[in-house]
Amino acid sequence: MTIEHSVELALKLLQSNKITDGIHMLDKVLQEDPNNLQAREFIAKAYLAVKNYELAERHLKSLLELKPTFEPYIQAIADLFNFQKRWSDLSQVYLTQLELQPQNANALFNCAYYMKLSGNFEKAVECYERAIEVGIRDDFEVSLNLGIIYSEHLSSPQKAIKVLKDGIIKHPDKDSLYYNLGNVYEQLGEKELALEYFKKAHSKNPKNYDALARQADIGRMTSLEEPLIEKLKMAFESKEGDVSSKVNLAYALGKTNDDCKAYSSAFKYYEQANKLDQKTLPLYNPKKFEIFVDNIIQIFSKEWLVTQPIIEPLESPIFICGMFRSGSTLCEQILAAHSEVDIGGEQEFFHRTVSQIFPRFPLDVPENYSQNSKMLLSRYLLEIKQALKDGSQLTDKRPDNFLYLGLIKMLMPNAKIVWTRREMLDNCLSVYFLRLGASMSYATDLNNIVHYYRQQERLMEHWKFLFGEDIYELNYDKLVDSPEEQIQLLLNNLELKWEDDCVDFHKVENQVKTASVWQVRQPLYKRSSGRWKNYQSQLKSILVDVEL
Repeated sequence: MTIEHSVELALKLLQSNKITDGIHMLDKVLQEDPNNLQAREFIAKAYLAVKNYELAERHLKSLLELKPTFEPYIQAIADLFNFQKRWSDLSQVYLTQLELQPQNANALFNCAYYMKLSGNFEKAVECYERAIEVGIRDDFEVSLNLGIIYSEHLSSPQKAIKVLKDGIIKHPDKDSLYYNLGNVYEQLGEKELALEYFKKAHSKNPKNYDALARQADIGRMTSLEEPLIEKLKMAFESKEGDVSSKVNLAYALGKTNDDCKAYSSAFKYYEQANKLDQKTLPLYNPKKFEIFVDNIIQIFSKEWLVTQPIIEPLESPIFICGMFRSGSTLCEQILAAHSEVDIGGEQEFFHRTVSQIFPRFPLDVPENYSQNSKMLLSRYLLEIKQALKDGSQLTDKRPDNFLYLGLIKMLMPNAKIVWTRREMLDNCLSVYFLRLGASMSYATDLNNIVHYYRQQERLMEHWKFLFGEDIYELNYDKLVDSPEEQIQLLLNNLELKWEDDCVDFHKVENQVKTASVWQVRQPLYKRSSGRWKNYQSQLKSILVDVEL
C-alpha cells in the first residue's frame, strides 16, 4: 500500500469516527515519511478532536518547523494556545515568525496583543510601535491598544492622551479614539474633558450608544427632564444597537433615575440591564462556587502551609481585597494621599497567571507550587514595579484577590492585607447596579450576588484564621461615620504615620480606573450607607434567603 493510499484510508477512518484506528495508521505513515504534511495535519486534527492537546501541540509544532511562515499552521497552534490561555507561548509563536519576517505587520500586531495579555507591556508597546513603522493597515487600532496599555497598565495617562490625540489627527472620524480619550480623562477626574470626548464620540457615530451611556456617569442628574435622559430612553427603545449597548443604556437609565430619587423606575431599568446582560455571560453555578471555596479551604490548610518552604522577598505591596463595590477604591485613594504610598490599581497578575500555572486551581497547587514559586514571585514583583516609584509602598487593589490570599501569603509572608467590608444589602445592590465582566457572572442576579457575598465572607474567615493580624478589616459604614478614627486605625495597622492629607483623599490628583472614579473625587458622604432601604419593597419580592 502506498503512503498516499494509507493517508487516504486514515482520513476515511477519522471521518467515520474510528479515531484510534485512523491515528494508528497515520503514526505508521509518519514513521516512514516524517515530513508528510497531510498526515501531520490529519493527526493533529484527530488529537484535537479527542482533546489530547499535548500530542496535538507536538504535531502542530512539527508542521510549523516544516513550513514556519504558513499562515494556516500558525493559526492552528495559535487557536490551541488561545483556548488554553497560554498568552506567553502565543506571543512566542509570533516572535518566531518575526525572526523570519521582521516586516510582517500582522505578526507584529498579534505579538503585541498577546504580549499585553501575558503582562509583558513594555514589549507589547515595542511591537505596536514597530507595526506602525512598517505601515500596518488600520493603524488607529494600534493607537487604541497603545492608549489602553499606557493608561491601564503602565500608569502613564499622559502618554495615552498623546497617542490617542495623535490618532485623532490622523483619523478624525474614528469615534473609538474619542471614546477611549474620554475614558482616560475620566480616570484622571477631568470631568469636563471626559464629557467633551464622550459627546464627540457620539456625534461622530450616533450609534455609539456606549459613548451616550457614559455621559450619565459624569455628575448627578437633578431632574428627569434632563435632555440626556430623553436621549438615553430613545436609544434604549430603538431597534438599533447590539445587546451590549442596550445593557449599558439600561444601566445608565437606572443610574439617572436613581439620581433623581425615582427608585421604582430606576430598579426596573436595572432589572432590564441585568436580564439583558445575562444573555452575554456564562451561567453562575452556586454549588460549583461553593465546592471551589471548599477546595481552597481544604488545600490551603494550616497543616499544609507549615510544610512549605518560606520565601522572604524584600518587598511586597499592600493587598486590598474583598467584594467588588465594598470600598476598596476608597481605601486605595485614602492611602494614595499618603506620602509613602503609590497606588498600583487593580493588578491582573494573580487573576491572569493562576489559570496558566494552576489550570485546575486550587487542586493542582500542592503538586505544582514548589517548582513554580520563585518564578511566580519574580514575575509578579517585576510586573508591579512598573507602577512603583523609588522608596514608596505600593498597593495592589484587585478585589477578587481574596481567592488567592493563600498563594499570596506563601509567596510574600510579610504581605499586609486590607479586607474591605460593607453592609451586605448595600454591597449586593451596588454590584447589581453596575456592569461587571464575564468572570463575575454572579453579578446579574441578586440572589446569586448574596450567595457570592456569603462565600467570600466564609473564605475570608478562613484566611483570618490562618493569617490573623496580617488581615485588617476596613468597614465602609464605620469609615463614612467616623473617618478620622478609622483612617488612623488603618494607618496604624499598616505601620504608616498619620498624615492629614489622607482625610482629604478626594483632592489627590491621580488616575482612578474603577467605577468609583467620581465617588472618590468627593469628600466622604453617607448617602450610600443604608441605600438599600430605598429599594426595600423590590428587594423583599426578589431575595429568597434574606431577612429585611
